[in-house]
Amino acid sequence: MPDFLAKLIADAKKRVGTGYYSVTKTTKHKPLSLNHALRSAKRNAIIAEIKRISPARGPLRVEIDPEDAAIKMERGGATGLSVLTEPDNFGGSLESLLMIRGRVGIPVLMKDIVIDRPQIQAAKACGADCVLLIESVFSRHHVGSLENMLQFVHDNDLEVLLEVHDEEELGRAMKSEADIIGVNNRNLATLEIDLLTTTRLLEGIGDRDTRTIISESGIETPADIRKLKHAVNGFLIGSSLMLSEDLERKVREFVLA
Repeated sequence: MPDFLAKLIADAKKRVGTGYYSVTKTTKHKPLSLNHALRSAKRNAIIAEIKRISPARGPLRVEIDPEDAAIKMERGGATGLSVLTEPDNFGGSLESLLMIRGRVGIPVLMKDIVIDRPQIQAAKACGADCVLLIESVFSRHHVGSLENMLQFVHDNDLEVLLEVHDEEELGRAMKSEADIIGVNNRNLATLEIDLLTTTRLLEGIGDRDTRTIISESGIETPADIRKLKHAVNGFLIGSSLMLSEDLERKVREFVLA
């Protein structure tokens, strides 16, 4: 089976090369800490994701109004928002990120396949508070230095959500300067999901209390939250929200699970 992450990286390189991330519209914004928001949440900390397309499930909500969705998610109690800016496989846009930033008062994560500095600069310009970095993009696909990218993100007053999927990636992430570690239950190479990835990887991790760790992908019901909440500080949820007819109520169900 072809490595889907390799395709995502190739697409990202093309976008950087064509100037997709050279934004002209910008916003000034005092950064909000997603890390602090996750750790201080009184209920289940939910990062609610706005994406039009899932590579694994196809179109989810192609005609969604991102501003309206963001407002409803915040009203539902979301701790933060994840906004897809990857257009080729997820239907995202930098314009959506820019618009959402002006409508909500909670931290916003720019979710993309980040491989180069212009993407970080675009995140800053469009009002993101945090950016996603995928550990295996750097360790397995060798697009550059993760350490240097982490430093560049922090130099731009942004936080990093560093995503991992296996024990070796988690071990390296725990030693890194990442603000938040995300355990992705989906294998990005094959797109297969195993919800037990989170608990399996976090068993025996000694310095858990010093790190903010979230679970990502495959969370469909409040029961899934209850199975995993003892192990993590929060959850990133996308497809199941996008398929819901009532975004505010669906977010609230996860928050109160």
